[in-house]
Amino acid sequence: MAAGTRDDAKRWYQKQWDPDRTVGDWFALLADSGWGYPGWPTEWFGRSMDRADVRAVREERKKLGALPPPSGIGPSLLAPMLFRHGTDDQMRRFLPAMAWKGETFCQMLSEPEAGSDLAGVTTTATLDGDEWVINGSKIWTSKANEVDYGMLLARTDPDAPKHRGLTFFLIARDQPGIDVRPLRTMTGAASFNQVFFDDARISVDDVIGAPEDGWTVTRTFLALEKNSYNPDAHEGGPFGKVDLHQTCAQLQQREQARRSAAAQGRGAGQLIADLIDKHGHGITELTRARRARLHTWRRVMGYTNQRVRATRRQGNSLPGFEGPMSKLTVSTITREQRDLGLETQGPHGMLADEHGPSGQFHHFFLSSPAISIAGGTDEIQRNHLAERILGLPKEPLFDPNSVVVEDKKT
Repeated sequence: MAAGTRDDAKRWYQKQWDPDRTVGDWFALLADSGWGYPGWPTEWFGRSMDRADVRAVREERKKLGALPPPSGIGPSLLAPMLFRHGTDDQMRRFLPAMAWKGETFCQMLSEPEAGSDLAGVTTTATLDGDEWVINGSKIWTSKANEVDYGMLLARTDPDAPKHRGLTFFLIARDQPGIDVRPLRTMTGAASFNQVFFDDARISVDDVIGAPEDGWTVTRTFLALEKNSYNPDAHEGGPFGKVDLHQTCAQLQQREQARRSAAAQGRGAGQLIADLIDKHGHGITELTRARRARLHTWRRVMGYTNQRVRATRRQGNSLPGFEGPMSKLTVSTITREQRDLGLETQGPHGMLADEHGPSGQFHHFFLSSPAISIAGGTDEIQRNHLAERILGLPKEPLFDPNSVVVEDKKT
């Protein structure tokens, strides 16, 4: 089917693409035609294509230089969750919101005392008529200060066992009772936030899945999140809020300017190559060994992505080991790039230069540890592989109520 799909996509984009269209009109046309998210179901703004056909559509769109549809948490995580757990009413409201109306989403899962162990969340949701009343706090919420909705996990039955009594919600951010406070990191940026809920409210219609079955929905979210490190999980369009009234050409120019050489992946690789040229340490044995190891890990990532594609072609929407393996590989590549950049620069690696590749790398160096934590720590991914894939014994659980009495015999 890929050949026929490729021809159809090419003809459609050649006929419809106009960089002078407004972004809002173009996004609406992509959604209405199904060519924006061709992997979505036909009845929900897609074309029900498999991964091979989706890739073919993306390639034809890229050849023509057409603007992709919006990317981000909405299309890559929330949409497939709604297809699996949502209601028709929720899809009618939220799929257009993310596809062409410019509305954005964030996750509100982690808490100060419940990060890797999400089942330990203490934020509460209490039913009051046809609304749920939310109280508690969430942390490490990216873009919570600017999104329209948050995906929220809260405890609706405090007496139920740990993994039960949880419910998954969509909550409107801009309402009384929600206070978003930025968290400034060592890079100087404040892209993360802590969110406080004080009698915030959610309609009963905005429960994703069934009440008290939030852990099932959360597991879907976590599997999708792991796979989001695979480039195939994104359409490649703009993240976050965009001006829908500007032209597509104007947005593309801004997006191009925003993507600096300090970006991860190939951008970081090019940045390191520039550093080697600048500092002249590219011929040492250690640097050559590090570059070879980095190249090997990139090949591993490529093979893992191929496995993900093969898994999806077989009809399995949520990979098994491929998700945590992709996450671990991205973490490893990031650390290898960081170490190679430091070795290449020598003493300059510790300096924050505002000009040239050294300054860009300094920001990359400071932000690199985050990738080993965000989306589930490396330790969590290794436990997942060991226990659920390899079948190894689980680690002993810590019981905070147990008391160890020290033997004081003399």
